[in-house]
Amino acid sequence: MQLGQAMIFDGPAVIPEYLSDVNVVWCPSWTVERNALERYDTAKGNNNGIVEPCELTKEPYNYTGWVVLDDHNILGFARIGLTGSGPGGRWETEEYQGTPWGELAQANVDTFGAQSDADFRVSAAHSGTQAGGGDTLYRLRHGIERFLITDINNPAASARAESLIPVMWDHISTFAKDFSHVPGGANVLYLDGHVAFLRYPAERFPGAPDSARIFGRYNRPFSTGF
Repeated sequence: MQLGQAMIFDGPAVIPEYLSDVNVVWCPSWTVERNALERYDTAKGNNNGIVEPCELTKEPYNYTGWVVLDDHNILGFARIGLTGSGPGGRWETEEYQGTPWGELAQANVDTFGAQSDADFRVSAAHSGTQAGGGDTLYRLRHGIERFLITDINNPAASARAESLIPVMWDHISTFAKDFSHVPGGANVLYLDGHVAFLRYPAERFPGAPDSARIFGRYNRPFSTGF
């Protein structure tokens, strides 16, 4: 499944076989639009009164399709704690050049989006920046948690690894008005199926200040449509 348009999963790949009701990806606390139809069809689509698979877009939830555990998996180590030039310090598209996510973006350009169907190995410049201290940005998929296990003799290691991988979460931003849950915070769905609420600013991804500067702007390096 390819990464969809600006940080949401690819609608045509999951609707209707795996997602029969778009309200599943609609947060009732979102206040910018009143419902899924108003958001996906009226505001972002062709306004024909139907939410079509290709109209599924970012907000009120974020989804990357990759195993991202820390902000440095996206920005690299050097830019953690820094700010971008966008509103509220958010990172703009061109500012992802020289980051792991920028390398992924270029690889997607070079392969016409095919890179989003496979794991991605970052360059030596970003060695150790990825999950588990490795060099590979993993695609989310069944059993991927096994790549993060360091103690193979621990029978609970797989379950613990699953519980640490964020899959989808409420939109976060550097501006309080952009949150579904004011004054700030996000419900996070993890790979094992549990949901936890991270109050902003949290100390960990995806609720940290660096996370807000990343996800608040929705730069094109997050999608396969460049």
